[in-house]
Amino acid sequence: MLSEEDYAKVAKEALRQYPIIWEKLVYLGKSDNVTFQVQTNNDNQKFLVKIHISTISIQSKGNITSELIWLEALVRDTNLVVPVPVRNLQGDLVTEISTDHSENTIMVTIHHWIHGNVLKREPTSNETKNLAILMADIHKHSMLWNAPEGFNRPIYNSDHLYSSLHQLKQLVNLEPISSEVFIHVEESAHKIANVIQNHKRLPSNWGIIHSDLHESNYFL
Repeated sequence: MLSEEDYAKVAKEALRQYPIIWEKLVYLGKSDNVTFQVQTNNDNQKFLVKIHISTISIQSKGNITSELIWLEALVRDTNLVVPVPVRNLQGDLVTEISTDHSENTIMVTIHHWIHGNVLKREPTSNETKNLAILMADIHKHSMLWNAPEGFNRPIYNSDHLYSSLHQLKQLVNLEPISSEVFIHVEESAHKIANVIQNHKRLPSNWGIIHSDLHESNYFL
């Protein structure tokens, strides 16, 4: 397992491939990604380095690239404030870095820093209204936008639901979930899958969404 120092080395190696003159790296944390703030000699120009470490399938290079292509489209087509991706010197959105600790390359992306505050409380009614407008603007764009060939995002359909159900079933053997409880979970999953399968795929009910827009994923 890589240490914070190892990840800092990966970030520095990646930064060599970008047109960024930087002064300091600040470690932010680790979840699905390891993140660093990149500080320059201009306080108004900072960047975010994401080191993609999750092993889940949505972190494939193609999926990461597609996510950033949509961000670029949102910047181009709307007035939304989003973390604008930075392309490297080769014009790529994703930079692959090799390390001595793994046979696989590590994928790194860089974004322009958004100045703001994470909401650490329940939103007010006015903030909730603004968030609803934000979500509507995102969905309106996705309904009108023609995604380029090869665009690839995770699909939350009945197959995805059954895949998640299969993973939950493993917990029965480990005993965090009893077999009696899992029966109800399985029944619910089948009902939800039937609803999904009976819906026609129309622009009004099927398309690209931000699937995880909670208080830690947007700024004020």
